Amino acid sequence: MVCGQSLKKRYTMQREMAVVAVLAVVVIILAYLLFPVFFGPTTVTSTGDVRFAVILSDGNASIAYEGSADGRNVTDLQIAVLAEGGRSSQRFSFADPQPGTVLGPVETGTVGKPVGIYYVAVYTDGTEINNTIPI
Repeated sequence: MVCGQSLKKRYTMQREMAVVAVLAVVVIILAYLLFPVFFGPTTVTSTGDVRFAVILSDGNASIAYEGSADGRNVTDLQIAVLAEGGRSSQRFSFADPQPGTVLGPVETGTVGKPVGIYYVAVYTDGTEINNTIPI
């Protein structure tokens, strides 16, 4: 009251600083929550004859074998990671894989952006199935 400075101006500045602080906290929280969505691992689950959960992260793909849709045993399983432009990783072969087996990690950084997983599964009765899981 004595110095002549407007009290209204002082309260307005304090309110603006509080709003900026709240907005900064909201941005930090959103960045923390959304970072894994855009930059974290991506998981794709197949729904075909042979089931996989494919986890893509940092130039690698890990493929978790989840079993066959009809419960038959797979005696041989071969997989390859397909990338843009028709490139692919080498084909990996697994004898008698059990559900829950993680196949990989397969390095994908050298082939480019992964677009699918190609697999060949051979059942105990000799039936062979091949398919591609789009990512």
